[in-house]
Amino acid sequence: MSILEKIWFLRKMNKITLSSGQSAKDYILGLPKQHRAVAAESILECLRLSYPLNNMEITCMGRELNRKRLGIV
Repeated sequence: MSILEKIWFLRKMNKITLSSGQSAKDYILGLPKQHRAVAAESILECLRLSYPLNNMEITCMGRELNRKRLGIV
């Protein structure tokens, strides 16, 4: 990902608010580095599916995406 794509992505995440009132950017940056990419992808997937943006939904979506990546269905 180029630097411009990262800046665009962080700006987009800054505009998204979770149900706790925290911005998606702050939520993602508060996670360990190895979980950030999955969390960001999970938030976007939850938005696409119109799921509520809370920690439980984001975590469940992240697990589901990891299962799909690993070929475990």
